[in-house]
Amino acid sequence: MNTIYTIWMLICASLVFFMQAGFTCYEAGMVQSKNVISVAIENMFNLTITIVLFSIVGYPIMFGSSIAQTSDYSFFFLQVMFAATSVTIFAGALSERTRLSALLIAGAVSAAIIYPVFGRLAWGSRITGSPSWLERLGYMDFAGASVVHMTAGFIALAGLLATGSRRHKNTGKSNIPLAVLGVFILWFGWFGFNGACIQPDSPEVSKIFVNTSLAAACGTLGALTVNLIFRRKGGYLISLFNGVLAGLAAITAVSAYCSPIKAMLLGFITGILADSAANLLTKLGIDDVVNVTATHLAGGTAGTLLLPFLIDTRYLRADTRLAQLGAQAAGVAADFIWAFGIAAVMFLVLKHTVGLRVTAAEEEKGLNIVEFSDIYSWQNYIETSSYERKIREKNNLLRKQARLLAVTEEQEKEKLAKDLHDGVGQSLSALKVILHLNKAQAEKAGSSALAKNAEKAADLADTSLKEMRNVLNNLRPEALKTGGLMAGLRFMADNLNKIDGFTCILETENELPSFDDTVELNLYRLVQEALTNVVKHANAKNAWVTCCQGTAPGRYRFIVKDDGDGFDTESAHGGVGIASMNDRLNMLGGSFQIHSREGAGTEVIMEVPINE
Repeated sequence: MNTIYTIWMLICASLVFFMQAGFTCYEAGMVQSKNVISVAIENMFNLTITIVLFSIVGYPIMFGSSIAQTSDYSFFFLQVMFAATSVTIFAGALSERTRLSALLIAGAVSAAIIYPVFGRLAWGSRITGSPSWLERLGYMDFAGASVVHMTAGFIALAGLLATGSRRHKNTGKSNIPLAVLGVFILWFGWFGFNGACIQPDSPEVSKIFVNTSLAAACGTLGALTVNLIFRRKGGYLISLFNGVLAGLAAITAVSAYCSPIKAMLLGFITGILADSAANLLTKLGIDDVVNVTATHLAGGTAGTLLLPFLIDTRYLRADTRLAQLGAQAAGVAADFIWAFGIAAVMFLVLKHTVGLRVTAAEEEKGLNIVEFSDIYSWQNYIETSSYERKIREKNNLLRKQARLLAVTEEQEKEKLAKDLHDGVGQSLSALKVILHLNKAQAEKAGSSALAKNAEKAADLADTSLKEMRNVLNNLRPEALKTGGLMAGLRFMADNLNKIDGFTCILETENELPSFDDTVELNLYRLVQEALTNVVKHANAKNAWVTCCQGTAPGRYRFIVKDDGDGFDTESAHGGVGIASMNDRLNMLGGSFQIHSREGAGTEVIMEVPINE
């Protein structure tokens, strides 16, 4: 081997080694501060284990040549760094809740067996010249999109399914600048990742560097496009990372084979796929701390499968593009069966032997304390726990006071109702009787004008009595008192259905849970206020009240929807009672949402905890 080639390989392999710093920064930036030491030390341990085990066991499996037989140590060093990258990638996905011992065993098995076996299928002939069955099909992977990144993604996915989600995900405690620094380091290291797989005097070297950057940049644009479509607001920060890393993983398959324009296209498509995959995994409850499955797995798979359509026909190893696609699909299937299958068994065994997860209490404290007895993290934990306990106590006190205020308010309303009934109500009733007597006397005396005036006065007194009864009923509906919340809502709906040209439909998708009297009354008021707004302001013909299960166990929803005018929720002030409804729901420990559009009606969603 000539000196230039050796120097080139060593420089590129050193850049790949430097990616370990990038992964550490990125992961440390994405996890909570109580776990940053764990992430950093875990990466160092895994790197050490991989270097040793891959050198002794993995490399001979992958290339059929032991370290003693190797003549090209620069190539050997590069392959060790590739293996280390793959192990570091999957371990990051399982951060914040996985035992260090389990991760290190998984890293050892991956470095010694899982990674090199698929590497043998894809690249085994590079030293021995004896192609595997997959290589004979024409399978292509320029620099490790499948061998390194897709394999790591499949191992990560198996681990995530076995380990489960964190109990409390990161809520605003990330160190985003540190994560960005990690992404920049990874981007920089990727030039070595792709550049090492070609001779330094090749005219394609410059194109590889250009394609690598273009794919990363356009991957970002693709991911941001998804973010814009789904309007995930602050989530665009994660989309940035998803796009860059997925674009880099994808271009690894074809960086020497495609034009810059097609590298841009690949990056953009992959960015869309990666961010969409991240959204899907979140909805499925798969908790990937650093989005390994969305970036490395989705990106590596996309680059592998799109390769036949992006490269010039002179690079094809199969007879046609379709045949090349078949070879690529066979490689993806083989990697899934092998890497995901073996990893699933490995994590299952670990789960039932050494254990995968730390306990709930240990996860709450953070792995800095649990695994490394970090005194500063312990002090921070004690301080934070103390603050959180005080905040909970204050919140509970405020909630009790709010409940007491609500009860007092209802007591005052009941007193007001009694005073109205016993005082004004009885007086109006007596006045009504007297006026009817006066009418009868006037008619007997032949004074029709006086009789008519007495009748009008009696009708007015009767109307006043009805209005007062409505006020009393609204203060504390009898149906609510005797039949509970559902009876009160039915009573409300029946009354509204008496309005000409208006229909109120009450729907119950799930059985109404049992609430205490104060909560029932507040919920009744909330639905009443929402429907009152519909009748007074919406010009609606129909309203629907839906009672159903909430977004999570232990929560229940009340949805009031109409087909009225709708309004701009951003500019609307007053009239709709949004602030007061929101305050009342906060008092109940619930949440309030309102969706409306001019000309398209309004939907009010009120969700409360069942056990509050």
